[in-house]
Amino acid sequence: MDPAVIHTLATCEWVKKGLPLCLIGDSGTGKSHLLIALGTEAAMAGCRVRYTLATKLVNELVEAADEKVLTKTIARYGRVDLLCIDELG
Repeated sequence: MDPAVIHTLATCEWVKKGLPLCLIGDSGTGKSHLLIALGTEAAMAGCRVRYTLATKLVNELVEAADEKVLTKTIARYGRVDLLCIDELG
């Protein structure tokens, strides 16, 4: 990845604007590492950040639906500025 792009992403302006970011690439190319680094930068910039694995998120939402607390669970995730979802594929 171009270092200038990483530097631009690290400013977290995209987070403040509510823009999504999807990191796509082969296994072992550093997507998770970059995701965690960008989440850390966003947190240091004062953003509310939450990190989760895709499977964990899906399981949590299914359990919340079963327990009839899905709206509450979705609202909790909605209170963050940046939701980092890892291992989507």
